[in-house]
Amino acid sequence: FFFFKQKTAYEIAQRLVGSEMCIRDRIYKGMDLIKHGIVEPYAVEGSKIYDTQVLGLSCFKKCLFPTLRASWGLSHNPAIKIADLACGTGNFTRPLKKMSGGTVVGIDLSNDMLNIARKKEEAEPLGIKYIMADCSKDMLKIPEIAAAAPFDLINVAWLVEYASDMPTLKGMIQNMYNILKPGGVVCSLAENTSLTWEECILHQRYGMRFPGITDPAREGVYDYKEKKDGAYSIAIYVEDPKVKPYEVGYYSWTLETVQSVYKAVGFSKYEVIPTLICEADTEYEAEYYKPYCKLPDMIISKATKQLWSNNDKSNELI
Repeated sequence: FFFFKQKTAYEIAQRLVGSEMCIRDRIYKGMDLIKHGIVEPYAVEGSKIYDTQVLGLSCFKKCLFPTLRASWGLSHNPAIKIADLACGTGNFTRPLKKMSGGTVVGIDLSNDMLNIARKKEEAEPLGIKYIMADCSKDMLKIPEIAAAAPFDLINVAWLVEYASDMPTLKGMIQNMYNILKPGGVVCSLAENTSLTWEECILHQRYGMRFPGITDPAREGVYDYKEKKDGAYSIAIYVEDPKVKPYEVGYYSWTLETVQSVYKAVGFSKYEVIPTLICEADTEYEAEYYKPYCKLPDMIISKATKQLWSNNDKSNELI
């Protein structure tokens, strides 16, 4: 039995081939590329890659998802109503349904992604309805959504990254407010754009590369030192000679900007949830993920709609 200081184990993790400490994800995180400021529908092949690889990163499975799941605060409650925005292939929608037993609706702009989600529903029926909609537009104009609203809980993952400008970002968050019950909660998972240059380098050991920082061949695609709202960014996840690299393209918004929009549309509370949960299988694995939990590549947040307001902004798209 050998005991290493956290820093030492952390440093040698990259060098221990086949070791319990050398946890290397052999997959790539992928989302639809964004062109000309318009989110294009996912290709079927891209949907399959997303479904099998995006949520396969061990740091996501062992740290981020358990923290997000805890933020939902769910217990079995058939009366609860939940909307999963930017639901994709239903990777969060299905756990939401299984944990709550309530009414769960998945909403996404990509019909290809929704078709995969529907096939999962056909194979294992849970009673989930999937609806195609643009989350930046007035969703209450869609009869199926209007009939299901208002919701007690909204889960949203990788949505604000598709806002190419401020009006789109405001429209997305205003829509969340509009379809949420007073006292309801929005739980969000979004890219951590506050990472410094050095922190981006650190994330390589967890399978993440950022062009212009960790990939000199792609220099100039995006400079994390800018911290510029609306900047188009690219991340590449884990280099594996057996797997073709799959990129994620998105628009960057600072935490301060996103928080200010939540406040502007009427949310009474906005808080960032620390990534404190790590479902590690061993003590060594737990040590390996400690630095990641302190500086995760994704931020989990929770916003609450006030119980009442003298100036209710519902149905007022900014």
